[in-house]
Amino acid sequence: MPPDQDAGTLVSFIGVQLQLAGSLLCLVLGLALRRGLGSRPWVSWWVASYAAVSVAVAAVVVRYYLLPFLPPASRELHETAYVAALYALYAGAKLVFLCCLLAGTWLFVTRTPPSRIGLGAGLALVLGVGVLFVLAPTELNPLMAWQAGFAVPTFLFCAWLLVGLPFERRTRGSRLLAVACVLLAILWILYVPGFLGLGTGKGTFINSALTWLTAHNSYVDVLFEFLLGFAMILAVLDDVFREAEDARAARLRDVAASEARLSQIIRAASEGIVLLDAGRRVVHCNPAATEILRCSESEMLGQTFDRFAGGVRTDDLWSRAAGRAGGFPATPPAGYEIRGLRADGEEFPMELSLRAIGDSVPEGYVLIVRDRTQRVRLETERARMQQQLAQAARLETIGRMVSGVAHELNNPLTAILAFGQDLLSQARNPADNEALTTIVQQSQRCRSIVQDLLTFARSKREDREIVAPRDVVDRVVPAFERQAATQGIRLEVSVGENLPSLDANPSALEQVLTNLLDNAFHAVGSGGAVAIRGSVGGDRVSLVVEDDGPGIPPEVLPRLFEPFFTTKELGKGTGLGLSVSHGIVEQHGGTLRAENRTDLGGRGARFVVALPFLDRRAISRDPHPALPPADLSARPAAPPPLAATGPRRVLVVDDEAPIRVAIRRYLERRGWTVEEAKDGREALEKLGIDRDDARSRLDQFDVIITDLKMPVVSGIDIHDRLAAVAPASMEKLVIISGDTASADVSEFVARLKRPLVQKPFDMRTLAEVLDQTAPPSAAPAAP
Repeated sequence: MPPDQDAGTLVSFIGVQLQLAGSLLCLVLGLALRRGLGSRPWVSWWVASYAAVSVAVAAVVVRYYLLPFLPPASRELHETAYVAALYALYAGAKLVFLCCLLAGTWLFVTRTPPSRIGLGAGLALVLGVGVLFVLAPTELNPLMAWQAGFAVPTFLFCAWLLVGLPFERRTRGSRLLAVACVLLAILWILYVPGFLGLGTGKGTFINSALTWLTAHNSYVDVLFEFLLGFAMILAVLDDVFREAEDARAARLRDVAASEARLSQIIRAASEGIVLLDAGRRVVHCNPAATEILRCSESEMLGQTFDRFAGGVRTDDLWSRAAGRAGGFPATPPAGYEIRGLRADGEEFPMELSLRAIGDSVPEGYVLIVRDRTQRVRLETERARMQQQLAQAARLETIGRMVSGVAHELNNPLTAILAFGQDLLSQARNPADNEALTTIVQQSQRCRSIVQDLLTFARSKREDREIVAPRDVVDRVVPAFERQAATQGIRLEVSVGENLPSLDANPSALEQVLTNLLDNAFHAVGSGGAVAIRGSVGGDRVSLVVEDDGPGIPPEVLPRLFEPFFTTKELGKGTGLGLSVSHGIVEQHGGTLRAENRTDLGGRGARFVVALPFLDRRAISRDPHPALPPADLSARPAAPPPLAATGPRRVLVVDDEAPIRVAIRRYLERRGWTVEEAKDGREALEKLGIDRDDARSRLDQFDVIITDLKMPVVSGIDIHDRLAAVAPASMEKLVIISGDTASADVSEFVARLKRPLVQKPFDMRTLAEVLDQTAPPSAAPAAP
């Protein structure tokens, strides 16, 4: 300080230095606060305002307390320029302070950045004022008074913004900052008359106060700077605290909502969820768990879960759950399957999954409880269905094999039976007649076995009619009543007359019922009981045959319907009864089920025949069915003498030469003219089909006998070609076949309108069909 300055100047010097130190201190505090609070842009603006104040005060210090120390020559030469520049810097810094204060307060209140237009206007104002003071320097006191025109509106606008904060954002800091802005606006209003010397008169109190205020303005500015800075810091800290409280409240709300959702999920879960403490006592459970264990939540709370474990030792479960920290899995993927115990004492299969809560020492357990009763029932039912499907597939395979075997047997049996009957019809000695009779009888026996096999393979054609279940039972039972009386067997019949009627073959159903009763009588022996019951379930009528015998061994049950499988002694059964019955029932669209009775402690067997009210698999049948084979147990009579009729011509088409020869020998003795064809192709050539003379060639034959299964051109092809070329000649066609089980033959038989004679057939049956097709006539056939 120059030596000529007085005590007043010293006071002003100290005040300016104190103001500069205070501004720098507020700047440092603001920078530290900005560094600790992170991204809050209003703090940066407020820090910039204190930086601007520090620059303005530094310009004053240079002007009044450093410039006088310049050399006299330099000071006299450049003093005016130096003063103008310093005053311009001071005025510009003060305007920057006001702009930064306004921008920071705007951001603090609105949380929206100031517009670029406002920032540009503030910058233009600062530059304009600086240029103005450089070009037109003035003294400091007028400059101070002139700044009030910007300072007072700025402070008042900031206070208005702070007062307009929403109620939830008003804090002590924001209120104190608003008060500080109002006080600064009042202070700058008082500065105006003081710096311009506009007092009311010398010696008055107001004039003395204004004079003192202007003389000590640096000290007053320091106080207000600290007040403004403290209010800013307090407002920022309060805002940070409020945001933290809001965030904590939001987190608490999220946690509460999450807990509510979790509680709803647990309560809505279909699986039982049980929470245990370290002592394995129930502390929480959901409704699914109470439903599974059949007790209320209040009854479960506080109970040890071992109570519901059905007496099973669960120590291993808990130890494995507690050892999960050691790398052991707490629960296998499928859970533990144990015997559960409901609150009412009922046992049930229970699946249990558990996890221990805690690290080294379990603090509790979380259990997932599942009732496996329905699943076990479904698994048992699925196993039973798989067994039935496997059995059905096995029977289907056996049926196809049996059908093929029967077809291969039919052709040689047809030839043997035909030649045997042919030789037996001729006069021979008694010894030859006895041998031939034995051949014919054994051939017929083989034919019966083959027919049973075909029935099992579902190849037999049937005649359906409306039949009452009670009528079928009434025709079968009398034959067993005498046997029941002889062996002391109690036979019970409970089949009502009001059962729905069936569209079925009565003889086939009688055969099924006979086989089942025969097996039941054989199983019970003397003194047993056999019952026949009838009932209706859904769309099916059930006929049940049950006995109190030893039952069906488990190893026998899967093979019960296989052909040639029997448990009877050697010579007392062929093993075809149940297999044939199974085929007949399935052919009628029903099911035949065998099971052991449970109402007698596991003793006794039950066979259930379930048939639909209406056979959906019924098809239109041939109006000329195949005639049943004649009974040749006795020596047949010789063919009747030939009538005086014209010759009848027949074409025999078969790939088996013995069959063609047998038919030709038999028919020629009856007056037929027989022509043979070894396959379908030769037959088409003889018939002239697809040629211009087809009509004349067809007229040469009265009957056409053709086998179905032949290589290259089959009997089906002959039938279809004849139907296409000469439909009227279809009346001459007679079909013979040993296979009606294959898919193509079954489909053909379903649409067949001509007679079908199944191999092996009785030659008299074939002759009767031929007579029906081409009756004898006194006039000879056309050439």
